[in-house]
Amino acid sequence: MNEHDNFMLVTQHLVMKEHLNPNNVIFGGQLLAWLDVAVYIHVSNKMRYKSMVTGSMNNVRFRSPAYLGDIVQIYARIKNIKKTSVTAEGKAVAYYTEENKHRDIIECQISYVAVNEKGRPVKAFTPQGEIETERRNSDSEI
Repeated sequence: MNEHDNFMLVTQHLVMKEHLNPNNVIFGGQLLAWLDVAVYIHVSNKMRYKSMVTGSMNNVRFRSPAYLGDIVQIYARIKNIKKTSVTAEGKAVAYYTEENKHRDIIECQISYVAVNEKGRPVKAFTPQGEIETERRNSDSEI
């Protein structure tokens, strides 16, 4: 079974000089920012709800660095749905076009909380607990 099963491709980024730290690899914070935005977009689209804030980022695991010129693909899938929040998994991989190969860079879980106009949590979702699989477009699979 492919370790990327049930993930959807959300976005892609090209690693450029302004993304690099003094060791000439991407800043970890840059990857986390890309993940936060991409996973939010995925959750918002799937849940058809956009008034959410990031509640937490957990289980962040840096697997390998991203380098200048790498194409970084961001994938996401929903893991858990509660009344006021959705937890999703995100991962970034370096994609090498010429070889059609991927290398894992980072993975994490992000929880988004539904909020009202005053920023207070609201019940916006039907709880479904742990989600085993998520319907996806086969063109987005790894």
